[in-house]
Amino acid sequence: MDWGAVSAVAGVFGTLFVALSVVYLALQVKAGARATRSQTYYLATAALAEMAALIGSNAELSRIVRIGWDTPDDLTEDEFTQYSYVMLSFLRRYENVYFQWQSGLVDDDFWIGHRENLLWAYRRPGMQRVWKDRKNAFSIGFQKFLEGSGNIAAQTPETRRI
Repeated sequence: MDWGAVSAVAGVFGTLFVALSVVYLALQVKAGARATRSQTYYLATAALAEMAALIGSNAELSRIVRIGWDTPDDLTEDEFTQYSYVMLSFLRRYENVYFQWQSGLVDDDFWIGHRENLLWAYRRPGMQRVWKDRKNAFSIGFQKFLEGSGNIAAQTPETRRI
């Protein structure tokens, strides 16, 4: 075999190895993207579950939130302050989910289910009072979404309590 043939065979193997490397890298990138989406889903779900656990594990806080949603004027000033801080945390967590959805890191199925909870709470009188006072603390995109959400029909019945 002459050197020209050896060079041609080496070129073919080199091209093959480069092609295999590119395929391997593409598979690794795809796996990494899947892992990122999975981690984002987990962290978003954990943050929202933590919020529910915080409210649900304390009878006094549960009472304040329940009253605050529908009749915030029935709360004392200190209770409304506590309600407001809890709702700001609630909104901040949903703002993160909204951002992750906008970024493509959580899918429509995930977002739509959580959007229902967000819109139900957002449309409560107490949340509207908190939002009016503090909306500028949130991203412009999130503000536009919430304030433009009136045309999104919530599937949640009005009789829902939590």
